Amino acid sequence: MTATGTVAPEPVADEPATPSTTARTLRRLRGALVAGSLLTGALCLVVSSQAHAGTDAAGGRAAPALLRAEAAYSALADAQRVAVHGFLQGTVVLGGLGDQYQNDIAAINQNLSELARYNVAGPEATSDLQLVEGLVVAYNAEIEQAAADYQQTGELARALPALWYATLQYHEISDTLDRLRTEGRAALTDRRDSAWLTGTTDLLFLVPFALVLALFARAQYVLRRRFHRRFSSWLTAAALALTATALWCGLSLRTSDGHLHSALGGPFAQAVTLAQQQSGRSAGQAGEDLFAIVAQACPTTTRYCGTGLTPPTPGPTTGGTAEDGHQLGQAEAEFTKGVTAADASSTERLTVVVLLTLAAAAAAARALNPRIDEYRFGGR
Repeated sequence: MTATGTVAPEPVADEPATPSTTARTLRRLRGALVAGSLLTGALCLVVSSQAHAGTDAAGGRAAPALLRAEAAYSALADAQRVAVHGFLQGTVVLGGLGDQYQNDIAAINQNLSELARYNVAGPEATSDLQLVEGLVVAYNAEIEQAAADYQQTGELARALPALWYATLQYHEISDTLDRLRTEGRAALTDRRDSAWLTGTTDLLFLVPFALVLALFARAQYVLRRRFHRRFSSWLTAAALALTATALWCGLSLRTSDGHLHSALGGPFAQAVTLAQQQSGRSAGQAGEDLFAIVAQACPTTTRYCGTGLTPPTPGPTTGGTAEDGHQLGQAEAEFTKGVTAADASSTERLTVVVLLTLAAAAAAARALNPRIDEYRFGGR
């Protein structure tokens, strides 16, 4: 009888070894560091591209559109001033409407054409622009008819009906242009206040950047604890490259935004103010001269030929038109220069961010590969 005893289990041949926990940790860290570096750079590129689009929308389209609307409004007021003054002084009889009037009409049409090209206010603005273009043609035709009547008869009263109809169209054009200016200001404000231009979206790449820095610290701790390596040059290079990516992205975004906001708050605001001052002076002078013409051509018993005109209040007289025109040109040039600087910062930023991101990802992978290979898991 065989005694009952404990039988030892036979050894199993070629039993797979348990994978190293350290190797698995290193591989996970490597993947997280590379993915985190690429994610940080990608989000930085997203924020940069959207900020660049916002800069173009605000500084490259909305603001110039508003300047063109202001310029068209100012040219219209000056055309009315020049025409009415020519009738009042009688120069229309000998020299016609003059070059200045023709230049103003050409400036109106040119500014309207550029305004249509920007088209930042949507379908309503397109409809208003088409209306203005048609009214300008009708306004010019009435002014030319008034000039022809005056030249043919030499009597101001004969020219008054066409001049009055032109004035009514002038006011309708002014009202429509004023609506376009309002729409332009609203469009500019909307684009200027975009989240992509306020700096709040920087968190999109700063948050993953902070998390990846924590992973770099974790990787360095593992290397020091398991391999007694107090310093990894590749790991340090990767962390520095990623830090440079975030810093460059953030600082260049602030630089670009600074150029844009300085351009909008300085020369752009000055250009708008000067254009409004010019149009205000021209409109005021045109109103005074028109009242003088009506008062001269109409008997007092008909109360200014039924036009319902009342004596105008004196308009602004500060500053000279020629001087303001020069200042206006300088302000627009400075504004364009500022927007160009903002665009240049955006273009440069994209190239640097791509290079630094790729360098950070490559260095992070290179830092841990030798330690992983020591556990013979590099090829699995």
